[in-house]
Amino acid sequence: METFCLTIILPNTNVIYLLEEFDIDAPPSSLFKLFPPVLHQNYPCPNCGNPLSSPAQSKSRSQSVGISNLFCTNCGHVSNKSKKCECNYCTNIRKQAKEDCEKQRKAKEAERISIRAIIDKTYDVNNNTPYDFDELSFTHKVYLSAICKALLVENYSSTKHLHPIELFDQANPITPSDKYTQIILYKLCQSSILRPSPDSDLSTFVQEDENGDFSFPENFPYRVYSAKACFVINVTHKDGFDALIKKILLGDYYNSEENAEEALKLWKIIAKQECISYFEYQLSLIHFDTHFGKKTNIMIEKLLENFSVSQIYAFIWKEVASASKAYLEYRCSKTYAKNIAIHGVERYGNRAIENRWEIMKYTRDKNLPQSILSEVFFNLVLSIKDDGFNKAPCISLL
Repeated sequence: METFCLTIILPNTNVIYLLEEFDIDAPPSSLFKLFPPVLHQNYPCPNCGNPLSSPAQSKSRSQSVGISNLFCTNCGHVSNKSKKCECNYCTNIRKQAKEDCEKQRKAKEAERISIRAIIDKTYDVNNNTPYDFDELSFTHKVYLSAICKALLVENYSSTKHLHPIELFDQANPITPSDKYTQIILYKLCQSSILRPSPDSDLSTFVQEDENGDFSFPENFPYRVYSAKACFVINVTHKDGFDALIKKILLGDYYNSEENAEEALKLWKIIAKQECISYFEYQLSLIHFDTHFGKKTNIMIEKLLENFSVSQIYAFIWKEVASASKAYLEYRCSKTYAKNIAIHGVERYGNRAIENRWEIMKYTRDKNLPQSILSEVFFNLVLSIKDDGFNKAPCISLL
């Protein structure tokens, strides 16, 4: 055997010759499988300390051996993690890892329970005094009607809950823009008309990463992620909660003698939001920047003193088309072309007033359906319906 071993390690040894010389019954490509494992003195077995081994390799393969290929001929330890090693060392490692994982799970669960306890105490509905509906401002009543129309749960009597905004999936938006929806929700929460429910998902109050670690926002637990929150209606009525919800959903609370001035202000706000939303939409179609500053808002407010939303839609459509044409023909920047549209709308309105032009009334764009806030306010509360879109805001209609 010594002669055989010395022979096979010589370079360029002919395998066929070896098979014939030593009368070995094996195909040439499998000869290396008959050799003993190769010892690796630099890699001791973690279980028994003996040097680890690796299978002998054929001449055609690379001589480098991966650690995952090593095994122990003494105790049976295998380094390949895809194979479940049953040696004492590996068994203990797995046992310890399982115990550590369970400890982490229990610690995270304890932290979760602690966070929930803080939330429950902070937003306990039994420690809160609700508002009387009749004491709310007219504007807050309208905002509450729109939010309830969009988000009120089906079985509201026992919970007084609203669905989270992130689950809202109706075709009509709550308000003309997501930003304005956040504004009215903030105002209702700021006045404690709506309060976060302690039953809200934990992600309403803290953020949890993929490892289950929590990060706390500043001013926890008073700062919430409003899109994820379930809100509780913190309002009561002398005739009971069901009567309150009926009044809210039907918009049955407008008094022209008491609310006309406030209703006119709200009309102008909603009308401006609808105009800005339409302006943004038209600019987005030609890939222009859709951000507006205070100047454009003031310009829209001024136009609404004389024109309806439907007429201002006509101004916007015409002037955005002109701005797009200028951009393509004169190769001006998109910012410059956008300013052409803004100034064009203002100029068109001023000329229409000076020349007493009869301005065409546009219909609502199918891609910008009437918002729930607009429907509640004009159709239910004021009962002026399409006049809210086709006529300039005026107190005589109120």
